[in-house]
Amino acid sequence: MVLASHYVIKSISIVLEKKDLADTEAVFEKFSSRYSEDRDLQKICDNFRAYLGTRNREELEKIKKTLERLNEARKKESVGGTKLWFKDRRPGTMQLIKVT
Repeated sequence: MVLASHYVIKSISIVLEKKDLADTEAVFEKFSSRYSEDRDLQKICDNFRAYLGTRNREELEKIKKTLERLNEARKKESVGGTKLWFKDRRPGTMQLIKVT
């Protein structure tokens, strides 16, 4: 499962701040199809589609805050810990330790 990185979330936020709904909708659709297994991003995309129907300002602010929180969470996940994409950043290190 491929998750959208914090760079992707940040680019969505930047486009959303520009207030051009056509461009924003295109960006949401692009990343929604690219990261179809990312549940958090899909929820945000669904909320944005709902916003397009209602044009409720409060809903838009809620989407922006959710994007900010997701951006911070993804930054932390990519820095280190158990949710890294690779099991070991230095493959072969353990074999070298066993040999010596």
